[in-house]
Amino acid sequence: MRTQGLSTSEANGCSKPCHVCAICGGVSGNVIHSAREMMLGTGHVFRYVECAACGCLQLLEPPPDMARYYPVDYCGFQMGKASGRFLKGARRFFRRLRNRGFFEGSGWAGRVLARRYRYPQLSAFARMRVGRGSRILDVGCGSGKLLLDLKELGYTNLLGVDLYVPQSMDFGDGVRVIKGGMGCLAGTAWDVVMFHHSFEHMLDPAGVLRLAANLLAPRGKCMIGIPIVGWAWDHYGVQWVQLDAPRHLFLHTEKSFRILADSAGLQVYEVHYDSSEFQFWGSELYARGVAQVSVDMAKPRSIFSWRELRRFRRWAEGLNSERRGDQAIFCLVKR
Repeated sequence: MRTQGLSTSEANGCSKPCHVCAICGGVSGNVIHSAREMMLGTGHVFRYVECAACGCLQLLEPPPDMARYYPVDYCGFQMGKASGRFLKGARRFFRRLRNRGFFEGSGWAGRVLARRYRYPQLSAFARMRVGRGSRILDVGCGSGKLLLDLKELGYTNLLGVDLYVPQSMDFGDGVRVIKGGMGCLAGTAWDVVMFHHSFEHMLDPAGVLRLAANLLAPRGKCMIGIPIVGWAWDHYGVQWVQLDAPRHLFLHTEKSFRILADSAGLQVYEVHYDSSEFQFWGSELYARGVAQVSVDMAKPRSIFSWRELRRFRRWAEGLNSERRGDQAIFCLVKR
């Protein structure tokens, strides 16, 4: 049974102002939910409308000062840390070995590490079998970590854009991150345009998808990883960790995303569910009123037992196989 917490839900009748779904245009039966901001622990309350027709969750009143919810230490802007010269070198060695393990022709050690240590963005990219000389654009790239990993793997034409990074960055060797949006790239063509958990942060997803379609080369591909409204939402309601109010503006079902893609002239040719145990332990923390800022999210073992985490991991694998996990990667081409 869904645990709503603060949520107040009401059906939209014609006698009240109706909230029209921005994805499918549905009105009848839509429901309002109120959720608190929990990552930073501000407790600010935001309202979402849940479309009864396509299932999409949409933030009703995005704050005008959205940048305040992306502080300089926001998780997407961090490059990761290592203590000590040897540890840093060792981590880099094993990281590079793991990264190669996602691609064909890698050795057994890399494949073992790739199975053991998740990297959904790189794993999905590897499945696309993109040539090393391909033009690759990462939208909402944050610190550019994925681009730097691709550079180490031999990719040479890499660019990232992000509205909320503190400043533009030039890492050298052809790897750059531009503080801005896709609008500054008009007239360019890309073989791959990808959004890794950035698309849900976009204020105008339909317009963004049309821009992405316009930037694709004739045989280009678009890859979008997003949270998915599924079992975790049904069970946790507004305590679902990936609701992430107010940063996540649109949270799709597979149905609503396909409607959106079709409206932009794009066709979904593959969907891969890749949710993890985070949907359980992160939501359990929120249900207890614990903000992310107050705990070390990189060390769930300090909060949950290894047995609990193992059980969560197995549940996540089962939900993914049933297409009910809380995140998925969509691969698209032009129609």
